[in-house]
Amino acid sequence: MSRAEPAARSVLISLDGRSPAVELPDGDSVRFGWRAGEIAVGTDRALTAGRIDAFGDYWLMSNSGTAGTYCVENLEGAGEYVKVRAGRAGVPIPFELSRVTLTVGAGSNSFTVYAPEHRPTAQPDGGGIPLLDEESRYFQVLVCLCEPRLLDCGAAAVPTPAQVAARLSAAGVPLGRSAVNYHIDYLVKKLGTAAPRGMTRAWKRDTVVTLALKFDLVRPEHLGLVPGRVPGRIPGRVPGRVPGRFAGGADRAARPALHV
Repeated sequence: MSRAEPAARSVLISLDGRSPAVELPDGDSVRFGWRAGEIAVGTDRALTAGRIDAFGDYWLMSNSGTAGTYCVENLEGAGEYVKVRAGRAGVPIPFELSRVTLTVGAGSNSFTVYAPEHRPTAQPDGGGIPLLDEESRYFQVLVCLCEPRLLDCGAAAVPTPAQVAARLSAAGVPLGRSAVNYHIDYLVKKLGTAAPRGMTRAWKRDTVVTLALKFDLVRPEHLGLVPGRVPGRIPGRVPGRVPGRFAGGADRAARPALHV
């Protein structure tokens, strides 16, 4: 879908090309539900699954059902999502580009919501010292560990030291498995984590990846620090912000939920 920029402070709801997008000005609301087996959005009171309210630079999601949880995924981040449980009303959604999924399974069960870009509250002062040195070798190791989840946030497995070493070698950075383990140990200390007695190296890898993504220490733009094609990566896919502010069909998966 290609479309000109909508009116300022409005929310755009796209049914992924199945029908014209619905533009929702600030302060207005719209219902959604099923019509003839497909999701529909509009003012029809027969649409009883839920409601969306435009509110400034974010929007509110209501689940009017008595059973079932709706999932709102952030398509521009590292895959955060908000779960809106049955009966919850007015849950604030801070994402600028979201996929709303109502049911699990095949068929037409989702739509996309484009919200206004957030207004900054103040200009950054440039102060503070970065926690991690983005020009260091240990940061490249961290990027390799985070890479699968940044490219496909549904990926659960974190690369092993041998896989990280192979990935760096393919990028022209010769680093052995032992050296990778050394950098992982350093990252554990740098991030202030303490492995409980008996925890495996896999625990260390999972922990540093979780912290790095949770606090945006590694972001999609950092993937350029480890050049080269990633095995299994979709050709031509660019990580990070979805190309085209109002381009439909973005394909992001999810990571830790914000339970509401």
